[in-house]
Amino acid sequence: MAQDDSTDKGRTARRAGSTELKRNALGAPSLVFIVIAAIAPLAACAANIPLIIGHGNGIAAPLDFVLMGVVLALFSCGYTAMSEHMVNAGAFWAYVSEGLGRVAGAAAGYLALVSYNVLTVCTSAMGGYIVSRNLGFELGIDLPWWAVSAVLWVVVWLLGAAGVDVGARFLGVCLVLELVIIVAAVGAVVLGEGLAAFLAASFAPESFVRGSPGLGLVFAFACYLGFEATAEYSEEARDARRTVPRATFAALALVGALFVAAAWAMLAALGPEAVRLAQGEDAGTILYRIVAARLGAGFGHVYNWFYMLSSIACWVSAHNAATRYLYAFGRAGLLPRVLARTHPRRRSPYVAGLAQAAFGGGVLALAAAAGLSPYAQIGATASALACVGVMLLELLASVAAFCYLRRHAGEPGFEYGFLRARVAPVLAAVALGAVSVLVMANLSALTEQESFAVNLVLGCLMPAVLGAGWLVAARRARRGTLPDPAGISVEG
Repeated sequence: MAQDDSTDKGRTARRAGSTELKRNALGAPSLVFIVIAAIAPLAACAANIPLIIGHGNGIAAPLDFVLMGVVLALFSCGYTAMSEHMVNAGAFWAYVSEGLGRVAGAAAGYLALVSYNVLTVCTSAMGGYIVSRNLGFELGIDLPWWAVSAVLWVVVWLLGAAGVDVGARFLGVCLVLELVIIVAAVGAVVLGEGLAAFLAASFAPESFVRGSPGLGLVFAFACYLGFEATAEYSEEARDARRTVPRATFAALALVGALFVAAAWAMLAALGPEAVRLAQGEDAGTILYRIVAARLGAGFGHVYNWFYMLSSIACWVSAHNAATRYLYAFGRAGLLPRVLARTHPRRRSPYVAGLAQAAFGGGVLALAAAAGLSPYAQIGATASALACVGVMLLELLASVAAFCYLRRHAGEPGFEYGFLRARVAPVLAAVALGAVSVLVMANLSALTEQESFAVNLVLGCLMPAVLGAGWLVAARRARRGTLPDPAGISVEG
């Protein structure tokens, strides 16, 4: 009889819907694949490195990546220390709540929710455009970008709903293919030009201050966008308290080395005319031309197909990140609880994923109906907004880490050195604050909008979201309905 009761309860639970993510689905390598795929290294190298060379500080492009890598490594010291004590899909929400209080944490959570959802608007617009254009190049198929985006939104949602392990395998394949083409291009330049073409002056301080170093750092930061998402998969990771820190630093080191090598190789391939060529209208095709010229026309075709996969992989990763914040807020009651429902067998947050895809697809449909350019208007603007939002989140998380680790100093499990617990978060907060000022000062370069008024509105949008989130959270706190992420059981 007891067995029958247990069976009935299990059936009732399945009918009611599960709210648990799939446990122990990701190891450190899978987590690294997911977050580097979010960065889309091939697309970042092709689009952003020429911008840094042509409109930033020229031959110092590799140094820009080194400096931003150091800043983000300092940020990661406190960020990963907190990840060892908190496991929650709404990572920024949980961390800022523990460090700065529940109201600040919920405000950060709302900002993260908006930032990652806006990022999917960018990835879907650019992804649709890139796939549409490259299908025309390779197969002669002429499809409107918005139609391609609509079809791919279904594919992206299905990959997310299939389970985090399925998505990780897809992203792993995409990442390996991206790395192959980038490493092959760098190797071809080394063999063709020799090591003498790789200028040591690229890392000289006097090279860094030439041109617009602020703009160079801004575009370098944009390339790293997405590496911080490791903690959002903590509920699905094996031994998350050790896996998340390892994956975070591994992803940062790998992608940083890749960007430095790619930028240095591009400068070597272009030679003394690098800055002038990177300022041309066809600057976005420089990497393609290097691949086709040095590896053969066949590799040029391979590049086009891999570029399409890179854009889709980035899209899938952004969708997964946004979905997990919707899921976490639904589970906590900050959004409709139906968003917390997971698939009974795959344990994927498929309802939140469907809502996220509907949002992204809906915004894209409105933008397409308005006749906006998928790359120069929708993608650039959404990318700039996401960049501002994530930078603010990293700044808040650095301050929260300092407060949290200082509060628990000397307790069991908090045996962190002075440098990691105190110095690194402070330096990260100061550096990220400085880079935030640079982003705001150079926002027009990111949005590709010339109007001062438009850029002013866009620059104030994410801080306004943070402020609105604070007001909503403060009102809930007064009513006693603001949940504490630390009180939510997430580890099965």
